[in-house]
Amino acid sequence: MTAKAREYTSEELSEKTWPDLARLFEKPEIGDAWWCWCTHHHVQFYSTPENQQAPTRAERAVRNRRRKETLVKNGKAHGVIVYANGEPVGWCQYGLREELPRVDHTRNYRNLAPKDKPDKLWRITCFVVDKNYRKRGVASTALKAALEGIRRRGGGLVEAIPVSKTDQGPGYMYTGRVSMFEKAGFKIVAPFSNGRTATVLMRRTI
Repeated sequence: MTAKAREYTSEELSEKTWPDLARLFEKPEIGDAWWCWCTHHHVQFYSTPENQQAPTRAERAVRNRRRKETLVKNGKAHGVIVYANGEPVGWCQYGLREELPRVDHTRNYRNLAPKDKPDKLWRITCFVVDKNYRKRGVASTALKAALEGIRRRGGGLVEAIPVSKTDQGPGYMYTGRVSMFEKAGFKIVAPFSNGRTATVLMRRTI
């Protein structure tokens, strides 16, 4: 059934709302969320002994879900869940640099890291949207709520690496679109990656 709801509500990720995030990630055709559980950016390096011990995506799904739930219980995972009529339909992950450190260890980021070392550097890394609610403003709602969450926590410099172009379909747009971030006040700092999917580094201050 095609979604008709246009008014959404949002809640911060917590132990209480964790079951809602799990329900969203277990929906069909949700992209890589079903096995990644948005843990990719929590670790410094993707190639780890744990990954080598869990070679299949099904095995990684079990491990990553457990890891994500532990992070939530320990207050080390943040994000916003978007609801339509009480049903979870979207998600945006954000967090401090220390919580989402992986990009710091990539070659492309080294020359683009802030030179002035801001007191708080936040990252917005992932979006997940129910297939029936895509292109209906869910991601924009999630981004707005995430920025408000950052503001409530003292604000700072916020960065994201959205997609500028891709020929690989919507599944490769999990970091969001450049146009969506521009509407939210972000500015392009520099190109970040090229290939079949191209991304740019964007920032704004809250």
